[in-house]
Amino acid sequence: MTRPTSIPDALRLAAVYIGRYGWFRGYLYDSHDGCQRNCHVHRTGMFPASMLGAIRAALVGRPKWYLNTTPDGTAEAYAATLDHLNRHLTNYGSAGLRAPVIPWSNARGRTAAHVVAALRAAASTAPRQPFDGPAGLAPVVPIRPARTPANRASNGAALFPLSRPA
Repeated sequence: MTRPTSIPDALRLAAVYIGRYGWFRGYLYDSHDGCQRNCHVHRTGMFPASMLGAIRAALVGRPKWYLNTTPDGTAEAYAATLDHLNRHLTNYGSAGLRAPVIPWSNARGRTAAHVVAALRAAASTAPRQPFDGPAGLAPVVPIRPARTPANRASNGAALFPLSRPA
């Protein structure tokens, strides 16, 4: 697989991935537990994927659980592709349902053929600009951990003023 350069490319390659390696109703990839590790999945490293996992695999070239170890721009490309897919499935729908990606893909009666068709349809409505094109992609904003009493105190600031008993 070659690295896609636009949202339509990523969606088309995700459809190819699911067509070739299978669809997984769940989050990212089928962990494929229970086999003797002597199957096609374990030999190739290409696991059946959900829509989210197939997009990641299309962007990276193989299944990838974490995007923080991918080339620069991959997380932004993933976010832009997933955003478009969400908008497409919510506005146009596919296979008789309008819903965001996860509820759409987990709907009763969903098949791999529905998923492949939805990815191809979303590719046809996606903007053709390259990921690093003139409009660029919004950066992924790192989320800092929530401030809890434990880490506030470690910064030297007391959460509650201590009062002495009378």
